Amino acid sequence: MKILWDTTYFLPLIKISIEGIPDNLLLKLLIESKNEFFYSDLSIFEIIAKGLKIITRETEVTLQDIMNGIDAIQNDSRLQTLTWSDNPLIIELAYNLKAIHNDTIDCIIYATAICKCDCIITMDHNFYNKIRGDDSIIKEIKSLNKNFQFWFDDLSKNPIPLKK
Repeated sequence: MKILWDTTYFLPLIKISIEGIPDNLLLKLLIESKNEFFYSDLSIFEIIAKGLKIITRETEVTLQDIMNGIDAIQNDSRLQTLTWSDNPLIIELAYNLKAIHNDTIDCIIYATAICKCDCIITMDHNFYNKIRGDDSIIKEIKSLNKNFQFWFDDLSKNPIPLKK
């Protein structure tokens, strides 16, 4: 299965812990799973932006931590990058998702996952519920990727298909 990781799961690589998620979850799954794992090129931008925001609050996160985390992602052969700008269907779906969700980056990352993968690993139940509440979005997603799934939080439960 082709799985796209949402940005949040990469934050421990720059020393930002995520409540309820083990810091080694990404590494554990990369080692143990036979799935193919991907990240959006926009996640790199988002990690840098979040890291720089944290640095300004005088935390223990350093610029070097951010650079090391980005290097770890980009140089791990078990992770592959996906771009969003090469497929007009991604941009169109992101535009339609934007009607129900305010975060443009999330819309593009989700649209990339839907158009290029089988599943997204995410913590964003709110966005998922917005999608589930919009019949036209569900219809569009199903036309692009009939069996697309969402895998949530600490991944202790199985991925779930999109359903109303």
